Formats: sequence, structure tokens, C-alpha cells
Amino acid sequence: MDVFLDGWYIAATSKQVRKKPIRRVVEGKTLVLFRDENRQVHALVDHCLHRGMRLSNGCVKQGTLECPYHGWRYNGNGEVVSQPALCDHDPLKSKTLAIDSFPTFEQEEHIWVYIGNSPPKSNPFSFPFYGEKGWGHFFMHTQFEASVVACLENFLDVPHTVYVHPGLFRKGGLTTVKARITKDSHSVKAEFLNEPVLTGIGPRLFFPKGTQMRHTDAFYLPSISRVDYTFSNNRAFLITSQCTRQEDGIVNVTTHIAWNLPLPKMLCKPILRAYCRHVILQDVRLLKKIGQQTERFGPQFLHTNADLLGRHIISLRKNAADGALDDNEAISVYERELNL
Repeated sequence: MDVFLDGWYIAATSKQVRKKPIRRVVEGKTLVLFRDENRQVHALVDHCLHRGMRLSNGCVKQGTLECPYHGWRYNGNGEVVSQPALCDHDPLKSKTLAIDSFPTFEQEEHIWVYIGNSPPKSNPFSFPFYGEKGWGHFFMHTQFEASVVACLENFLDVPHTVYVHPGLFRKGGLTTVKARITKDSHSVKAEFLNEPVLTGIGPRLFFPKGTQMRHTDAFYLPSISRVDYTFSNNRAFLITSQCTRQEDGIVNVTTHIAWNLPLPKMLCKPILRAYCRHVILQDVRLLKKIGQQTERFGPQFLHTNADLLGRHIISLRKNAADGALDDNEAISVYERELNL
């Protein structure tokens, strides 16, 4: 079972929140999202105080959310601002009624919602190189039947690529590679110091032989992974994923693909989209089976030195859930060897 962590989570794309309200489940909370007359997005619990109707089945009028049952209206703060059937002298008219509201932030084509017991201390994570000159990018949205931890570990796990994605990243021959692990109170990163250049179908399309490569994998609280491949010819390819738990065993993942490659962006985009979608769907099928196994046998796992980041992801998320994060924690650095 995943732990709950305070933080910003993607609830929808900007295009999905238009004139009509929509329902979303974010970290187990059922929300309604809508835009007011200024196009500002608001997030409220999707439950009318009066008879419990789904507010997401209603409509937006004059910047407020109207319940489809009796017309009660709510502003962006969740306050009841209209109860049409009540007379002015009704005692309920003088009471302040409100449902829970949640902070929202719109950036980079997405609506983020803050779920937590205290106000947010910062803005949401920003996807690297989004909109920057020379960089191409696109988003993919995928639902996984797995835990957040299982998704994050999978996205940052290198050894599985030979077996789950044969021929797409690496060949089967094993090479001993040294990895440097750097951890602080909010993140952990693995840098591969002597990894050979990728040899799969994708890398061969975009990077010439003799290119040197630098590869890093990183996790950031509460639920973000980032994979960087940078090359000696000032080219790079990044995969950043944000996980939003809908409910136990269901995770909605927003993946941002960004690249700076020698080929035109419009040529790269359809090729990379098809390639990345194929890879992600392979992981979807794998993690579904892992989830079924975990449900049947419980979380019985054996961690090895080649599982570079999994234990750190679990411990960082547990510390965050327990309120045990120490911003003054010293940065730890160590090295491991593994065969790839």
C-alpha cells in the first residue's frame, strides 16, 4: 500500500478543463475541477453539502460551480454563495457553508493540485527544458496498475531494459559499470561513470558511433523520476515522469520527453513518440503482472546492490510520510558496481 505524501500532483491537462467541470481522483481524494470567469482553475471536493450530489455533473455559471440537483453554487474557495430555494429569513442563509478546496497551479500544459495538511511551500516541479530554444518535447499520459514505488523504481531501473525492452536500449552482453549514488533529504541520483553508449534501435537512429555518453537517473519527492542522457556533441535526451496515485494500485503517469538532437524536431517527434509509447506499454504490461503478484504474495522482495535507487525511494517517501525529513541532512555519496 502506498504512503500518502503532501505535495503537488498533476490532476489533468489544461485542455481537459474547459467550460464544463470535470471529476478527477488525486491521491485518493475525489475532486471537481472548473474554471472561473477569469480562466483560473479551482479544485473542490466533488460532493455537494446539500444532498451529496456530484458537482462535476453540474455547470459553471458566473464563475461559480452550480450543483445540478438544487442549484446550490460554490465559489473557487468552496464557499456556498447561492441556495435558490431558501428564503432570505431561513436560518441557514446566515451560516457560512463550505466544502474543502485545494490549491491549484497551471503550468506547462497541466493542472497541478496540492494535496496536503499544510499550505504549499513552493510551486510545482517544472519539466526540464520545456519550451526552451533548440529543444523538442511532447507529453504522454499513461495509467499503470501498480504502486507509485513500483512505477518509480521501474522508470529508474537499468538492468531490466535488456530483458523487458530487448534491442531497444542495450545489447545482451554484460559490461561492469560503476555508479555513483548521491542522496540528500529530498532526492537521490545515480550517475553511471563508465557506461558504454546505448546500442539499441533508438540510439542508433539519433547518435553516431564514437559519441560519448553521460547517463543519470534521479528521484525527487514526492513522486518524480528523471532520466538524462547527454552526449559529447552537445545533444541530450530526457525522460521525466510524474506519478499521481488515483487509488491503491492505480497510478496516472505524466511523462515529458525532451530532446536536443541533430535532426529536425518535426522529424524526431513522431519517431520518438512511437518509440517511447512502445517502451512504456511494455512496462505497463510488466508492472500489471508485478501488481498481481504483490496482491497474491505480498511485498516480498529481495534488494541487491544492482537495485540502485529502489531502497532510497522507499526510505525517502517513508521519511516524508512520517514527517522525518531533515533539510540539514548531510549529502551522502557512495559508489556501486553492477553488470549492464
